[in-house]
Amino acid sequence: MRTCQFISQTLRRALAVLVLLAIFPATSLGAEHHNPLAVPDLTSPRNAMESFLSRSDRLYTRWADLLTDYLDSGNYYLSPAQHRAMLRILDDGPHIARVLDLSSVPPVLKQTLGRERILQFREILDRIPLPDPADIPDAAAMESRPVKRWRLPGTDIEFVLSTSGPRAGDYVLTPETIERLPDYYQRVKDLPYKSGPAQRLVDTYHQFAPGSNSTVFEIFEGSPIGLSTVLPMRWMLAWPDWSRTWIGGAAAWQWIGIGVGILFGWAFLWLCNRLGRRFAAQAEDAPRRRWHTLPVPIGILLLSALFVPTFATILHLSNTPRIVIAVLATGALYLSAAWIGVAGSAIAGDMIVGAEKLGLRSLDGQLIRLGSRLVGILLAVAALIRGADELGIPAYSVLAGLGVGGLAVALAAKDSLANLLGSMLIMFEKPFRIGHYIKLSNHEGTVEDVGFRSTRIRTPDNSLISIPNDTVINTTVENLTLRPKRRQRFSVGVTYDTPRETLVSFAAAIRAAIEEHELVAPDGIQVSLNALADSSLDILVIFHLAVTDYTAELRGRHDILLRIMELAEEMGVEFAYPTRTLLIDSPADTASRGPARSDVRVPLSVT
Repeated sequence: MRTCQFISQTLRRALAVLVLLAIFPATSLGAEHHNPLAVPDLTSPRNAMESFLSRSDRLYTRWADLLTDYLDSGNYYLSPAQHRAMLRILDDGPHIARVLDLSSVPPVLKQTLGRERILQFREILDRIPLPDPADIPDAAAMESRPVKRWRLPGTDIEFVLSTSGPRAGDYVLTPETIERLPDYYQRVKDLPYKSGPAQRLVDTYHQFAPGSNSTVFEIFEGSPIGLSTVLPMRWMLAWPDWSRTWIGGAAAWQWIGIGVGILFGWAFLWLCNRLGRRFAAQAEDAPRRRWHTLPVPIGILLLSALFVPTFATILHLSNTPRIVIAVLATGALYLSAAWIGVAGSAIAGDMIVGAEKLGLRSLDGQLIRLGSRLVGILLAVAALIRGADELGIPAYSVLAGLGVGGLAVALAAKDSLANLLGSMLIMFEKPFRIGHYIKLSNHEGTVEDVGFRSTRIRTPDNSLISIPNDTVINTTVENLTLRPKRRQRFSVGVTYDTPRETLVSFAAAIRAAIEEHELVAPDGIQVSLNALADSSLDILVIFHLAVTDYTAELRGRHDILLRIMELAEEMGVEFAYPTRTLLIDSPADTASRGPARSDVRVPLSVT
């Protein structure tokens, strides 16, 4: 029974750690505070030093009191009151960090670096001689100085007046000093502590871990405080000495935890990949099969946004490991967001096309897919710019780089961009659709596909040709499919010896035959004698076939021509063919009988 209660209590505490970590270390759960709105007085180097020392003294003292209370209680876990006290202590951290000028630090690293540099700065001050407060210039003394800068005697640690931004008017540690604090700390860490809150905190900690020679910085940065809601702090602080060995900016037990986290992340992404493959195998159509591209980037996003920060806080990572993990997690977060934006928009476009029952190769379908991809690219660019800003890369530099890169790409691929623009114009204007029969420059045929670079046409001889879209939009396109009627115009030539009455009757019979045909439009029929040609009387025939495809046009024209041939045979009308008349004079009889004429008709071959 007690075992079950212990397990239940442990699980509840493990769940509570998520709540604790969500607010750790920024807020204090609304607990009482001497003045929650109070901020350090940084109006002069003296006030800045006094505020920093007094606030950090108060933090160290409260930590020592908390550890002593926990040690005397005999409990395995911190009590609720002790948890609240711990959070109130941690609430002072961001206020103390105001003495640092972190304007040049990437946003993703400000919390980690701020905490580390504050501890290192205090470690330095606890080991070196400090000037008398009266010797540190106050606001009046700094007002008379031409250079608003003060250096801690005997060191390169400097305070400077901030003149711009939200910290204007505050004396803060210079960025150069902040950058060198880790080196300064390494040079003084072996010196003994001066008597004070830091020495008391170290002594209290050594009651948990006898034989340890850790500094306050190493105690705080390498302590398993993040696991205190899961495992008893007594057990963790009593771990063997080798587990607290400082290696590469982290304790040995933290490196073990990092290894476990890497294995968990790899296993999680492997499961996401397997899930995506299962989606692809079970999908019935192409859009659904593309869902397999999403589980992996979604898994990376979840790991980067939730697991990695939580795991790093539980392990209480700091220094170089925390910085590297924070940078990698932030980069992975926004890269996966860009990946999801591109892949998700493509899937959304395919789903819209499928919901509207549009063909993936139709112009409407192509337009929707192109639009969705452009939206995905915009989302990806926005995510990358935001990620660059988090990593400390100025957004304007990213935009400028994208502009220069875009110009270079545009110049190098102007033909491809022209074809892409041509495809967009075709999709918007829709001069033809898939399946239409068109005439384009020296080509004609049925449109089979309109891609982002070219339009493919199937010619009458079954050849498939690809025409760049830039050429399509700059060329006259005749869409034969969109004609509701197809005009037919030809001449019927009969011989000159055809009687007038027969010619008139023949023309009337042709007109009647055309009017009776089922495919002929009733309006616009014209049949009349049109020309006295060299070797024929030409009857001009004009009418329209109410058809939309070439095959039906040929069939209707074929029927009418055969009917005209039948009418000519029935009425005894002969079709003319090219002839030439030769006039031959007889010289011997010219004087006595006048010119002799002989008409000879010589048929010419027709080709």
